[in-house]
Order: sequence, then C-alpha cells, then structure tokens
Amino acid sequence: MNQNIIKYLEKYSSDTKDVNRLLVSSFLSINKIYKVNNVFINNYIIHEDEELEQLDEFLKLLNKEVFDIEELIEFFEFVISPKDKEVNGAVFTPEYIRKYIVENTLNNQSKKDSNNLKFGDIACGCGGFFKTITESLKIKTDKTYFNIYKDNIFGLDIQEYSVVRTKILLCLLAIINNEDCEEFQFNLYCGNALSHDWNIDEQIKKNNGFDVIVGNPPYVGATKIDSETKKLLKNWNVSKSGKSDLYIPFFEIGLENLKEDGILGYITVNTFYKSLNGRSVRSYFSRNKFDFTIIDFRGEQLFKNRSTYTCICLISKLQSTTVKYTKSNSKDIFSIKKSNFISIPYSELNDFDGWFLIDKKTKKIITKIESTGQKLGNKFEIRNGFATLKNNVYVFTPTGQNDEFYFMSKDKIEYRIEKSICRDAIKPNTLKLASEIENQTEKLIFPYIIENLGTNLFKEKRQTLKIIDEKTLKSKYSNTYKYLNTQKEILSKRDKGKRKYEEWYAFGRNQALLISGYKLLLPYITSEPCFVYTENQDLLFYNGYAIFSDSIEELHILQKILMSKIFWFYIETTSKPYAGDYFSVAKNYIKNFGICDLNENEKKQLLKLNDINEIDKFLILKYEIEI
Repeated sequence: MNQNIIKYLEKYSSDTKDVNRLLVSSFLSINKIYKVNNVFINNYIIHEDEELEQLDEFLKLLNKEVFDIEELIEFFEFVISPKDKEVNGAVFTPEYIRKYIVENTLNNQSKKDSNNLKFGDIACGCGGFFKTITESLKIKTDKTYFNIYKDNIFGLDIQEYSVVRTKILLCLLAIINNEDCEEFQFNLYCGNALSHDWNIDEQIKKNNGFDVIVGNPPYVGATKIDSETKKLLKNWNVSKSGKSDLYIPFFEIGLENLKEDGILGYITVNTFYKSLNGRSVRSYFSRNKFDFTIIDFRGEQLFKNRSTYTCICLISKLQSTTVKYTKSNSKDIFSIKKSNFISIPYSELNDFDGWFLIDKKTKKIITKIESTGQKLGNKFEIRNGFATLKNNVYVFTPTGQNDEFYFMSKDKIEYRIEKSICRDAIKPNTLKLASEIENQTEKLIFPYIIENLGTNLFKEKRQTLKIIDEKTLKSKYSNTYKYLNTQKEILSKRDKGKRKYEEWYAFGRNQALLISGYKLLLPYITSEPCFVYTENQDLLFYNGYAIFSDSIEELHILQKILMSKIFWFYIETTSKPYAGDYFSVAKNYIKNFGICDLNENEKKQLLKLNDINEIDKFLILKYEIEI
C-alpha cells in the first residue's frame, strides 16, 4: 500500500463518510461507471465542485487504470484509525487465506444445497469474507447478487462504519458485475459479538443456526481490553483461564451459533493450543470432541504491522476422536494434502499444560527427554529479571565517570548520578558470549536498601528490601534525586497511573532485586542455544531469565547440556515459535526438560569436551535417543 495515498486519506478527513465518498467515487471513475441506480451508493458519489477538485487530485495520486474490489477492501482496512485497531483488533485478511477457508468450509457442506446455506461472519470488518463467499456462490449457483445478500450472508461488527463499508463493498461488487439494483437487502448488524443474540434474525432462527461461520476474530490482547468487554467475557466459559485475549471467546460464540452439522473456519492466533489463557478453550474442544483441523503458520507473520502468529482453524461440530494438525507456510496452503496432516487423539492431549501437536515418533522422543533425570525446573532455580516498568529511566550506560559520579546523557542534557546508588545490570538478550558481559554491563539506579536479617534454620541468607525515603534520597543522593524529578511525570504513568507506589520513584515491581548467586543468563527468545555463565553473584538482569545454582560445576555441566542438539530439538518441537526462526526459552517452555544424571566420571568427561559435536554424541548416548 502506497504510504503517500494513506497519508493523503488521513489528511483528507477524519470523517469516515468523507473518506468513503472519496474511495467510492474514485472506484467508479477508474472503472468508468458513470451512472448508478443504487440509492445507497449514490449517497457516496461526489458532485460538489470543491470535492471534485480533491477527487481529481486523489485520482492523480492513485495513478491507476485498474481499481478492483480487493484494493478497495485493503483501503478500507488501512484507513481504520490506529486507536480503533488497538481497541477492536481489526486486520486485513489476504484474499488467498479467505479463499482457502471459504473453499474448505463449502466443501464440508457439499451435501447441502448451496442455494440455502447460511454464512456468518461475527466480526466482519469491512466485509472481505463476504466478497469471497459471494464469488464462490456465484460459481456454485445461478443466484443473483440480490438474492445471495438476502438469503445467504449474515454479518455483525461492533463498528457502524464497518457495517456501512461492508454494504458499500457488496453493492459495488454487484454493480461492477452488471447487477445494479436500486436497493439490496442486507442482513448486516452493528453490535457486540460477545452479547449479540442471533435469534433476532428469523432466517437464522428458522435454520437452527448457521451452516458456516468464517472470519478473522479481533486481535486484542488481554491488557488492551476495556472494562465493559471484560465483563462480557465472563459470559463465555472459554474465557475463564488466565487473562483472556479477545479472540478466544470467538471460538465458543461461533460454535454455539452453528447448526449441529455446521462448520467454523477462522484465521486466528495460534497460541491457544499452548498458552495459559487457552486452558479453558482447549478443555471446551476436548470435551465436545469437535472435528478439528489446524494449519499452523508457526513463526510466520501473516499480517503487516502485526507481530501476531496465526493458524487456520477448521472446526466441524460433528464429532471426532482426533485433532488433525500440520505446519505450513501460508502461501503453500493450496498444496497441502491429506497425508501432510498428523492425527492426535484428544485422549493424548493435555488441556491444562498445553497441546503438543506432534507425531508419535517425536512424542516418544520428547517423553524420553522429559523423563530423563530431574526436570530443569526442579533441579535449578529459574528466575525472571527485574521490572521497573520504565527501564529507560533507571538503566543507563555511563558516558563517563569520576570517583563519585557516573555521567549520563538524556535528551541532550548531562546528569550526574551518585555511584553509591547504582548497581550493575545486564540485558541477557544482548549476550552471546561471557566475554561480552563487561562491555554490555549497564548501570541501574537502585533507590533501595537491602537489610540483612541473618540466616534461617537451613543457613540460608535472609534479606529484605526497603525503599530509600524521599528525604534521604534528596539529601544523600541529591543529583540522582534531581534527575529522577525530571522523570516524575513519566513514572507516574506506569500501570496506567492507577497504582499507588510506596514512593513515586519506586520500581514497578520488586521481583528479582534480592536474588544473587552464580548463574546462566538467557534471553526470552533466541534463534540458537544461548546460555551465558557469570560468576558475578550481584549482577542484576532484566529482559531475560537466569538459572541459579550454588555449584559452579553444576552450572557448567548444565550450560553444555542446554547448548546441545538435544535441547534445541526439544525447544523447536515444544516451544513457541517467533518470526525469523526464533523460539521462546521462557521458564514455562524449559522447566520440564530433563537433566540427565551423571556420575563423577561422566561429569569430568563432559566438562572436558569443548567440541559441540562431541558433546552431542556424548549426550545422545546418555539420553538414549535418536534425533
């Protein structure tokens, strides 16, 4: 999409009707349609002289000889305001994805008369799926656009302008294909899918639900959901695990509004089958034993400007004992064969911990790895880093120093920060080697006092954390106080300004401020094994994890195991994928990895090995697996 065109539309008007008029008039002009009978579309044709000048300007900017319906859909999606996109999670669904979903849902319903099928999209956006459905029904039936819109298509969206744009789209689709009616009869509603009752539509009520529901449920994370929506989420059983993302209840809503032999086809987020907040929806699928097919795009980012990972879900209400699963690149979906799918019995899936959608041979290897020795999470302490909720205020790289101060430059102003209030800190995702630690170490403004409380019965050191009060901070660390005061407004916006802190300069969270010891540092995500050892027991860390042990030897052994082919096979098979062949190595994904038991001779042997291939050979024999 040409950014100059988007900028022009943004400047042109904030009124959606004005933008719609410009796009409709441009579409008709480029397609040489000079007379329109449809009353609704006539409301969006520019006639005024001043606007005609702007239309001419826009047409020159477009510089097109062809302007098709797909481009119009894309324009409609791109001119949705960023705020609305954040709140409603609207994204543009590529045509080939829509075609695949519609084709496969239609094939599923092939025993029925296509003339009578009821299609729903319960978060229809600007109507892209309806365009694809209409084109498919035109091929399969001899129905007019008028009758397809009246009999077969039913839509809902929370935004009135989306409903209007869907009507515009469908009217223009008919007009450009030589069916220009004065009026089309639509079954399109403005409402909230979380509370909408489809029984208000007599056709759906008479049909006992939809034959097909398709769509692209809204991409809104749990932290962005407003309070009213959170209340509505409670009405849906699948939203009761963890903090539910908005897309999750759309599975239950869709399936509950289908006929008993209906089918649902979504392009949606692929985290539900492993995530904590997906527990309830996994149980819902297993309990009902839906005939469920998943085409997983893994770490591919299908949608522009969205770091979202997706899959296609085809779910028939007819029962099945298995879930069918395959991995694919999105562009290759039409080449997928039945033989590409693996079938995993519902009885073998763990709804609580997450579904491992892998074949029997791979599952056997994973089970063997996890049952070897002790689980990583039981043998070692895995901790998350500190969280100030505004790291760029507290963490800095000194531009210089003297005996008393570190110098810090921020917004072209140099500040002096007392050395005695600073701690060393590091970001694990910047590290590959231990030799990099010195250059990558930053300074953390640490407005706390650590008080020692002696030892407990197990001779473990007991400590407590106490915030430095404002009076002391101002007198003892006056330069730091002066700097923090310049950041006071920024700090006040943490937790959306709703949380009361013990002092306004306190960290957002107190986690990981008292932990010390020998450790392996690791990032949140990585494209290769990356575990960096440090003996600096007091080094704090953020944006990553650390694995702690009192034994330096045990950490060196662990480092070799985690850098091995076996561990990376485990991660690639069981962890969450990201773009660029990155995978999560978060605690939840590594805690069940089995750490093999080694006798003293084996420990010495492994510690002597430096060649990664030799380490792999040693460990493959020890784990008794083939990979």
